Amino acid sequence: MSKSPTNFYNGHVSHKRIGTVEHRLNYKIAYILIDLDKIEVANRQSRFLGVNAFGLMSFQERDHGDGSPQPLNFWVRQFLEKHDINQTVARIELLTLPRMFGFVFNPISFYFVYDDENHLHHIIYEVNNTFGERHFYLCETNKADTARPHGCDKEFFVSPFYDVKGRYQFTTHPPGDTLAISIEYQSDDQSRSMIANLTGQHMPVTDKNVLRLLVQYPFMTIGVLSAIVWEAIKLKFKGLRYRPHRRIRKHAHVTLGFPTSLEHSPKHTTKELK
Repeated sequence: MSKSPTNFYNGHVSHKRIGTVEHRLNYKIAYILIDLDKIEVANRQSRFLGVNAFGLMSFQERDHGDGSPQPLNFWVRQFLEKHDINQTVARIELLTLPRMFGFVFNPISFYFVYDDENHLHHIIYEVNNTFGERHFYLCETNKADTARPHGCDKEFFVSPFYDVKGRYQFTTHPPGDTLAISIEYQSDDQSRSMIANLTGQHMPVTDKNVLRLLVQYPFMTIGVLSAIVWEAIKLKFKGLRYRPHRRIRKHAHVTLGFPTSLEHSPKHTTKELK
């Protein structure tokens, strides 16, 4: 795959709930991967893709990080430095849903952090819930394993049908010709409760491909939020216990993760991010 400031990954998102009540979903979806150090170049790749500008499809830096007007690449480097990441940060790529016709809701976005030898050493998972809250999981990847397994403790309310406890296990194949990310949620007794997968095939950013995706998925981004509500209704009718979210966070927090070999690792702490 030739390197370009922006690329599409056209594929699927699937979820499988495991336990007394089983539930599956599978949706077609298209993500955009953008090199945060090449924002200006990215803005010239297609007439129909606006980068920090209006477009039928667009990407806005202010939708991510701390939401401030500062460049997102600057914010990521500050974030990593604040959490004592000493490796070189030569390239930062963000995988996320683009705005379509001005709207987006991103349940999860992925920052891939590479050193000057093109080695992926950290991933930041930026998670949003429907209460307007944001949380970051900062994870060091397992460099000895091509699947890049790593994990972290769950510290953020996402679904009203899961408790805010347990841990996540990530297995990530970084974006190339294909993309594959698996997230396994384990409850406190280490039993698997949910498996989510994101897969995609690389597609270059061109005028033709932007229009193709707009025609193929005209309601994709607003559909993400609609799908969350629809799947929640189905789970409620299946008899799952609803766990209300009582305390709204005013500030984002960060949970520090750890590389793994698919084995349980020690518990880490959560910090408030201001």
